[in-house]
Formats: sequence, structure tokens, C-alpha cells
Amino acid sequence: MTESAPGRPRQPTHAPPRQRCQDLGAPKGVRMTENGVVPLPDRRRVLLGGLGLAAGVAGLTLSVPTLARAAEASGSQAATDDIQLIIERLQQRFLAQGDQVRIANGIFLARTSEALAYVESLRADGSWPNVDYGDTTSSANGRVWSPYHALYRMIAMAHAYRDPGAAGYGKPELIEALNRALLYWDSVKPTSTNWWEVEIGKSMAMGRVSIFVGDKLSTEAREVTYVHNTGRLDPAGANGSWRTENYLYEAVAKHATADIEQGYATMSQTVAVDGSGKVTEAVQVDSSFWAHGAQLYSEGYGMALFTIVAAWADVARGTSFAFSPENIDAIAFYILDGTRWLIRGEIGMMYLGYRPPNTIDGITSYAADFLEPLDRMVRADESNSAAYKRLADNIRGKTRENGVVGHKYFWRSEFSSHLRDAYGIFTRVNSPRMKGSEYRSTFRPEVGNEIDWNAAGATSIQVTNREYDDLVPAFDWFHYPGVTAPYTKVTTQSSPANRGSFTGGVSDGRYGASVFTLDRFSTTGRKSYFYFDDEMVALGAGISSTSQYAVHTTVNQGAARSNASVGGKAVRPGTDSAATGASWAYNDEIGYVFPEGGPLKVSNKEQTGSWLDRDPVKRNAFTLFFDHGTSPDGAKYAYVLLPGATPEKVRSYAAKPVVRILRNDEQVQAVRHPRLRLTMATFHAAGSLDLGSGRTLRVDQPAIIMLNEDGDSVVASVANPDQPGLTVSVTLAAPGRTRRASFPLGAGPNLGKTVTQPLR
Repeated sequence: MTESAPGRPRQPTHAPPRQRCQDLGAPKGVRMTENGVVPLPDRRRVLLGGLGLAAGVAGLTLSVPTLARAAEASGSQAATDDIQLIIERLQQRFLAQGDQVRIANGIFLARTSEALAYVESLRADGSWPNVDYGDTTSSANGRVWSPYHALYRMIAMAHAYRDPGAAGYGKPELIEALNRALLYWDSVKPTSTNWWEVEIGKSMAMGRVSIFVGDKLSTEAREVTYVHNTGRLDPAGANGSWRTENYLYEAVAKHATADIEQGYATMSQTVAVDGSGKVTEAVQVDSSFWAHGAQLYSEGYGMALFTIVAAWADVARGTSFAFSPENIDAIAFYILDGTRWLIRGEIGMMYLGYRPPNTIDGITSYAADFLEPLDRMVRADESNSAAYKRLADNIRGKTRENGVVGHKYFWRSEFSSHLRDAYGIFTRVNSPRMKGSEYRSTFRPEVGNEIDWNAAGATSIQVTNREYDDLVPAFDWFHYPGVTAPYTKVTTQSSPANRGSFTGGVSDGRYGASVFTLDRFSTTGRKSYFYFDDEMVALGAGISSTSQYAVHTTVNQGAARSNASVGGKAVRPGTDSAATGASWAYNDEIGYVFPEGGPLKVSNKEQTGSWLDRDPVKRNAFTLFFDHGTSPDGAKYAYVLLPGATPEKVRSYAAKPVVRILRNDEQVQAVRHPRLRLTMATFHAAGSLDLGSGRTLRVDQPAIIMLNEDGDSVVASVANPDQPGLTVSVTLAAPGRTRRASFPLGAGPNLGKTVTQPLR
């Protein structure tokens, strides 16, 4: 499976609207959680629908909700009406997707408008002459299993029968042809070398046919749709939601009330939070999503999970089968407290550009796949409908910002999101605890491994939200913004993991810092990122390499605009790796300041690239990078990002930087923002930091620290990413007074989580 998945009736009676997700920063004096929202009681318990835990999901944080029990209405006219309403809504869901039939993988193999042509081309035995029913090809990574053509055509015929706008609407020849096509399928029983086609893809098709025309098929053909739908109750992750959805198709088609109830109860479990830290196909305690092991997948498989759960929440709203308020809360925790932080118009994960984006509802972007489930949650979750709508509007380009302001560090998935109304910055790091990349396409040696460096401090800087979309597929995959690496094409599909264990982040909900200890591809270094209101400061120290290639630290690579400049002078198109001693640069709506200079180079050149099986395209790219040369030993860098600033503001900032760099070496990397009275420091080892004016900050363990003195008390936020159960002692010594506190840090699923408290 590739990364792409696939009038209001009665409303449920809810408790008074619940303030589950704050859209804006907390009022002054109210401390936000690491999610950037005001803490609310019992928000993170994900509640289920009465089923016992299935094997393989032990440790999920679960309790039993007050789910409306459909069994109470079993056999009643009300239950019959509810099921019929669900069927009608399911049919509307798929017909609304348009003429092209979609199952999964982003491929289109049939059209509803061609349903009668499929009838004409069907042979008497129920087979199509141009379908190889004996083909066993896996449809993963862009290939097509030939029997899918038959399945898609059957869906198209079922759609046409129910679509008043289709030429085949209500025509009996469609049903007669479907009877033959289904019986032929059963006689040859096509299979694939990929389990997904056999178990899930085929079942999706059969389930949808049964939902659309199960009541019109012959008894024998209808039974085929049931026999070849192997859906089952499975509460674990995206694959579990697919299996459970297929189970629900059959249960709904059969009007099996108890089975529908069980299906909904299990579907609610797929968004249950894993409180054990041991389940890797689940929503994590920080509201990120893992799949295929310890791997962030909130966009790929996580998007598929959201699509399915939101669809079933929507079609059952107002019925006796509806998700409980607690189940709806679980979805909000996963999306609004989680995935929303990865999106600002576009998904803040640049590696997705290695494949073409989908076009949905007229929007072509990597975030467009979220539009349908977001629209469904607007209907299914009344109390959070405004937040879901605001995010959908953001993806549609109606607004630049997504409605949330703050800083969130996903300590389980090693991803930071820094959002302001004017911009968003997303940084992805990767320790030995996490899998940084999973290549899921046909590998092209001539192109190289496009995603290899995507979790090595890659920093997406978004103001217009088109900075990278306007450049891919001609992106230079070995110049990821924010990354320090040997500048050479990675020629292997799998590559070594990063061995730098002291990799993580800290956040108080509004501000944050991240650290990346680089140790891969014969290159090491200490890298820190500090996020404020108007700027982000990036520091690097101890950069050394035995690679034969020059090591670069890329500040940014984005679509070149007409205002590309360094030091106020235009960078002419065609400029390639020109050295510059300028203290500032500008492109698009992003400014760059270099307070300590360095071996900086700039390019404004045409780049050529292509997606798999697409013609090459040319794009103009603006790239800023530090060239540390070959075999650097202890190299350093420092730069400040000013997203959303004017050139005049950047020029002024470069002349008098606001943020002070306190230290940048292999032991401590630290900065201070005097106006905010905020100090951020990465202590790679126990030690002390001179704050000036006779003040010293000390820690007795490696830690990432934020020291906020903008209030009546001094508040510290502390995290350590790689030592479970650590207690960190923090001391602030100043003339006349010493403040200190001990910070007991988490373990298991809370390893790396921030602890915030005052120093006394």
C-alpha cells in the first residue's frame, strides 16, 4: 500500500458543547500545555464501545463510553430506518467523489459514466477480455494488479445504477452484468502477491458493491460479495480501520444490527491512544500517529485512518449507531491536538514532494486528502466544527493560517511545530529510537533516495504555503533546509539510521527548542533550533566528517522569486553556489540573518527533475547554504530565520540582532531573547551557562531547557530525550539570590516529554 489511502437528519443529543481545542494562544497568565492549548480534564482518555481488547493492542488507554447501543433498537423500525439512512449516506459519500472510481493508491481504473460500455464489453461468462484474472502483481508502489480493472468496473456499474445523473441509472442490464461478473470472479478467485490487495483492496470493492446494489443482485451474486469480503474486526491502526470498514460494509448491507454495533465499537478503538508506549500501530500519547514500527505517519497511514473514521462518524450521526461524545473527543485529540499541527495550508513535511500530490475538490496539494474527512467532521462534531472548518479553509487557500498559535513538540515522534498567524516552521529530527524514512516508491538510482535526509533536522518554513510546492518535483533532495550533510546523491534505497541519541525537544506550549545530534554518513555535529515569536535561531557546532564529499548546512531551498537578494542586492538567475559575505538575505517572504558570518553560498538557478513516470520539468530554485568543505573538523554556523518579515525589517535586524547567541559549542548551545526575557539552552552534558550580570544557569544532567523570566516567578521547562526516569536539577544563581528546582522526567511513552515548573 502506498501512502495515499483512499439536509441534516436527526442530531445526537450531546452534553453542552465541550471546549476541547483552543484555536488561539492562551490568555496572558494562563499556562498552555505542550499542545499549545489550555489544559482540560480527562481530554486524553480515548473511550471505546464495549469490546474487549484484541490481541496485539494490550496497553491502549481505554475505558467504556456511554455509546448509544443499537442493540436496544434491534428489530425496531427505528433501527431499520437508521440503517437505511447509513446506506444512503454511504452511497452519497462515494457518488460525491465524482466520475472516477477510487478505491485506494490514488489510481483510477474506471468511470461511472462508462458503466454501460463495461456492460457491452463483458463476455457471456462474466469476464472482460482485457483483464488478466491470473495476474498476481502487487499494486504497491504505483503498479497495478490487473484484476483491479474488473473490481473498479463493477463498482462503476453499481454507482451508475444508483446515480440519477448517470446514463445507466436504474437500468436492469447493469444488474444482470454484475451478476455475471461477480460469479466469474468467484470461479477464478484472483489473487495477488501483496496481502493488501487480497485482504483489503478486494474486500473494499465487494463491500461497496453490496452497499450499492446488494438488494438487487441475485442471491448467488450477493453471496459472492460477502464471501470475497474478508473484512473483520480489527482495532489496530490504519490497517485495522480498513478491515473494520469492510466488516461494516457487509454488516450494513445485511442489516445486521448487532454486527453494526460491534463494527462501530471496534472502529472507535482504531483512534485509541496507546498509553503503554509499546504499540506501534496506534495514536501515541502526544497525539501523533505511528505505523510500520516507531515511525511518524500522521500524514500517510494516519490520513487514511482519519478518512475512514470520519466517514463512519458522519454517516451515523443522529442515529442509534452514532459515535459517543467520548469517541468524537478521541478524533478531536488525534486531529485537532495532533495532525493539525503538521498542516499550514500544506503539510510541513517536504519529503512528500517526491511523488505527485492529489487533486481533490479542485485543490492540488499534499494536504488535499484531508479535505473530505475534515468536511465530515464539521458535521459530525458540532462543538469543534469551527476548528475543523478553519483547517479545511486553510488547505483550500482561503486563509494562510490554520487557526492555532503556539509551539508543539511531539516527543514520541520527534517533530516540532511552531505556528504563528504570519508563518509556520516545522522541524523533523530523528534519533535511534525512531525510523526516519521508509521508501515507498519505485527506486530510481539516477535520481537517488529523495527522502533520505527528511528527518535529519529538515526545516520547512512556510509563509505563503507555496514555498516548496512551486519547486517540486525539481527539488534538490540533497539540500533539505535545516540539514547538515555531505552533499552527494544517496544511491541506496535503505540508508543508515542516525546514531545521535541526544535528539529531541522542549516546549511550554508557546515557545520551544529542538536538538539534533547528527551521527550518520560519516558526519557528526551538534545542531539546535530555537523558536520565538518573530524568529527562529539555528546553531551548529562540532561539525566533523570523514566523507569524501563537501559538507553543507542548507539554510533553505525554495522556489526562487523576483525579490531574491543578499545584502539588498539582487541574486541574478543563473547564479550557482556563489560565495557571499552578506549579513542578510531575502527571498519570497522570508528573511535570513547571519550574525556570525561564515562560508555562505547562494544559488538562484534552474533545476530539472521529474516524478516517477512523468516528464521532466524545470523550476527556479533559491538556495542558501554554508559550505563547510571536505573533512571539516569542528565547523560551526549560526543563522536567524525571519519569516513573514519585510526586507527593510530584515536589514534592520541584521544591523542589530534582537536574539543574543550566548554560546555555541559541543557542550552548550544557547540563546537569549532580552525583550521576551526568555533563555533557551541545549546542554549536551552537565554544566553551566553564563547569562551575564553575574548570573549563571547550571544543570547536573544533559537537558534541553527554557528559562522564562517574564513574570513574577522564574519558570523553567526541561526535557531529556534519551534517559528514562531522569531527574534534572536546575539552578539559577544570581547576586543576592539562588533559585533551584528538581525536574523528575518521564519514561516509557513519556520519555522526552517536557516538565514545566517554577524555580524557587
